[in-house]
Amino acid sequence: MDRLERLEAIEAIRALKARYFRLMDTRQWDALRAVFAADLKVLTPEGAVYVAGGDAYAASLRHSLEHAVSCHQGLTGEIELLDDGTATGIWAMQDVIEWEQAHPRTGWKAILGRGHYHETYRREGGAWRIATLTLTRLRLDITWPEGHEPS
Repeated sequence: MDRLERLEAIEAIRALKARYFRLMDTRQWDALRAVFAADLKVLTPEGAVYVAGGDAYAASLRHSLEHAVSCHQGLTGEIELLDDGTATGIWAMQDVIEWEQAHPRTGWKAILGRGHYHETYRREGGAWRIATLTLTRLRLDITWPEGHEPS
């Protein structure tokens, strides 16, 4: 890869990540699926597979955020190209989410989170896709619905 190709690839990955945040926050669920590789793996910080498959993860995000107002920010992306078709990236992140009632699984009313996305990318059919994704949190401030705080 020459210098220009490297810069173009890095910029395409930056645009991919921006699209991920925008599509998620604007609830464009069908378009969101296209940012993921078909065999995407969402991993826990310990390395276990949390969700397998781009379709499954897009559905999981929809289930989690469909009845919420969310704002996700990805900052200071560190992207390293490994070869013509693979790359890694680390993004500082902040998410602010408030659910109409409560998160369908955890019961949160709202969160303010800070941390990092650790990702790998793969070029498929001429476009970059997210191949693996791990979210690590440095801090998570939780608001519980009134009268539903955990004991």
